[in-house]
Amino acid sequence: MNSNSYTRLRDQELAKSTKPFQAKGKSVKRCPECQMGEFACMCAWRPQAQSALDFVLLMHRKELFKPTNTGRLIVDVFPDTPAFLWNRLEAPAELKQLLQDPERNCFVVFPADGTENCSREVVQSVPVNDKKTTLIILDGTWKQCSRMIGLSRWLDDVPCLSLPETLVRSYSVRDSGRSHRFSTAEAAISCLLLAGEEQPALTLQHYFRVFNQHYLATRGCCLPEIGESHQFLDATT
Repeated sequence: MNSNSYTRLRDQELAKSTKPFQAKGKSVKRCPECQMGEFACMCAWRPQAQSALDFVLLMHRKELFKPTNTGRLIVDVFPDTPAFLWNRLEAPAELKQLLQDPERNCFVVFPADGTENCSREVVQSVPVNDKKTTLIILDGTWKQCSRMIGLSRWLDDVPCLSLPETLVRSYSVRDSGRSHRFSTAEAAISCLLLAGEEQPALTLQHYFRVFNQHYLATRGCCLPEIGESHQFLDATT
């Protein structure tokens, strides 16, 4: 069983639940790891990569249980990525330590014009210096993420990294409806490209494409077509 910060967080929250979570397509027998239909399991193509960037996944609780969630792809590819549940009133203790680390430059990845607190510092490039760049990726729907950044006073002093709209546009499962709204995995791919981290960006992008194909196959109750992205990941795993 693959164990990482996402799976541990999910198992922890499931253990607290008083009733079982029923995903859409609940009649489908799913792989317990990748959440795809067993006939469309994508675990064999799970890659790993290294990056000079550190990611932090800050999740809305409802996103933990969705088979459509793409934040978990980031944790799969970069297994040292911590995942935390969002709390409006205070930062999770480990995240607070990261935010207070003088050796880190921390940023929230979010369009500046989408925040309720537009007075925060905004950057549009990844700084190059001796500090470790740490990017907090908000994981939820657009409405959830807007509330997460708008209601969390403990995030007010964390600068925003606002991504160019033209970097990545490939998510075929959920449509945000606006050009600047990325899925969680797309946001991470865009951050990597912005920082010149082309190889790990390519790995995550191919894994993201495999995810799309296997999710749509699960939804359509058919076998996924094995293509270029599968072949790329086969060569890297």
